[in-house]
Amino acid sequence: MKLVFQFGSHPELSLAELIARFPALSTGRLVAGRFFIVESSEPPAWLLRNLGGVVKILEVIPGLSHEPDALAAHILETCTAKNKAVFGVSIINAPELKGLGIAIKRALQQESDRPVRLVVSRENELSSASVVLEKLLAPEGVELVFFKDSSEIIVAQTAAVQPFDEWSYRDYERPGRDAKRGMLPPKLAKIMVNLALGTADPTRATFYDPFCGSGTTLAEAALIGFGRVYGSDILRDAVSDAQKLALWATKEFDLNETIFEIFKQDVTVRADRIKTASIDCIVAETFLGRPLKAGESLSVAEKTDLISLYRRALLALAPLLRAPSGRVVLAIPFQMKPFELLPLDEILADTPFDIDPLLPSTSTLRYSRADQRTGRQIIRLCLK
Repeated sequence: MKLVFQFGSHPELSLAELIARFPALSTGRLVAGRFFIVESSEPPAWLLRNLGGVVKILEVIPGLSHEPDALAAHILETCTAKNKAVFGVSIINAPELKGLGIAIKRALQQESDRPVRLVVSRENELSSASVVLEKLLAPEGVELVFFKDSSEIIVAQTAAVQPFDEWSYRDYERPGRDAKRGMLPPKLAKIMVNLALGTADPTRATFYDPFCGSGTTLAEAALIGFGRVYGSDILRDAVSDAQKLALWATKEFDLNETIFEIFKQDVTVRADRIKTASIDCIVAETFLGRPLKAGESLSVAEKTDLISLYRRALLALAPLLRAPSGRVVLAIPFQMKPFELLPLDEILADTPFDIDPLLPSTSTLRYSRADQRTGRQIIRLCLK
């Protein structure tokens, strides 16, 4: 079947995650900036559970035209769970289809005496929350999605939706949450873990975050299925928060198959608690420097200190990584206004690491939000 992966706010990062975990899907093509069309025989719901950067997975309906009568017949065949025919329409890059939802509703009313309800939105596209809350997944309802690929109109049906309520719960209901100290978003944490894991079996792999903070990556690694998860931080309060999160996540999500070990450690000193060449994935949001106020920039001395910190950390981490398969994925800071990246060649100088490109045409990727002054540059490293 032909699937469409609808990416989130950072499509390139979502694509990098997808092809890292599922390389066979790299043959697809990107349409309208954030819709990736590819052949796949895997169940959409299973694929979605394994990814952090995909919002929806759609299934292309072969042979279905965008004529209202044909679409009405499809909806009647699909909505079998109850008497009412409930549907929604998302139109991505085909403004000529404006008003199609009303036309389909009229066709349904003419073809059947079943009650009909059209779910509408102020936007041209229904959100994941609307799809879930309005029950627009078969057999209870249908979300039809229309977008152009060149001159062709593609008709697809939403098959799986990211569980927004679960993400929100993990983000906002967790213990040790401290927005002032800064926190890695759980979705980004999962993407980074997947970028490091690749096609490996997480149940047979070992994970380590040496800048673990309050433990976001540790929980996401355990949820993915890692059997052993290490975390460390130089701050005692951070270690305490991460330990609380590990206990909470174990109870809330039944993570009893994962062994957590979280301890205080200077990242620039080799961690004696971890055996040499035993770690498969090292994933971390590094120390990003002091928070910047409007118009501020890091001084030359501050940037020099960060570069030195990352280089010394990599030298301490290298002996722990399993060769040649082990990967390191880091989030390091970049300044948004004025735009400035830290020099990777200086960070990697005299270390045993090379950059492992995240995409064929892009070595590293960036994650940021409009309200931030400091963004995150995502890099993946392998041993030379």
